Amino acid sequence: MVKTGDSVAANQIWQHYFDRLTRLVRARIYGQNRAVSDEEDIVLSVFESFYAAAENGRFPDLSDRDDLWQLLLRMSARKVVDKRRHDQRQRRGGEAEVQSLDQKRDDDAIVAIGDEPSPEMVLMMQESVEEFFSHLGVGQLRELAGAKLEGYSNAELSKRFGCSERTIERRMHLIREKCQQEVFKNDEYSPT
Repeated sequence: MVKTGDSVAANQIWQHYFDRLTRLVRARIYGQNRAVSDEEDIVLSVFESFYAAAENGRFPDLSDRDDLWQLLLRMSARKVVDKRRHDQRQRRGGEAEVQSLDQKRDDDAIVAIGDEPSPEMVLMMQESVEEFFSHLGVGQLRELAGAKLEGYSNAELSKRFGCSERTIERRMHLIREKCQQEVFKNDEYSPT
């Protein structure tokens, strides 16, 4: 539990999400000035902020991996926007023009912070999901993964597939393991 300062839990979160977040942030800051700070600096800042806030009890509703991933994505998007604004300040050679998000002049900031993903992110996710589904083969695991992505709860899935919630949990665990194997198999930074 990161909330209680557990360094083992913090390390597990770090191991699980650092590389994924770094790749996503790298795509987001492509073409920006990386001399002062790069994607790893941003992700380090995200984790630092997350750990500090968690220890202060700021995330009482954080219940599962999906919630954590969404939180880390949102924090990363905001840090990318902060970096862009920082780099564009006049004293750094950028055009200093103060804008509020409701002026809709900084479309990238709105996309990064908003509830809707960018078209590039949607395409990237579709390709990733299709590739992952190809490793699940045909059958119940593929159907279960698809239903889970559609937002069905374990209770709803147990009724739909005619089995217990525990069976759904075991199958979801199997799906996560297959996903993790594929990620590590294709990841240049994976532990050997």
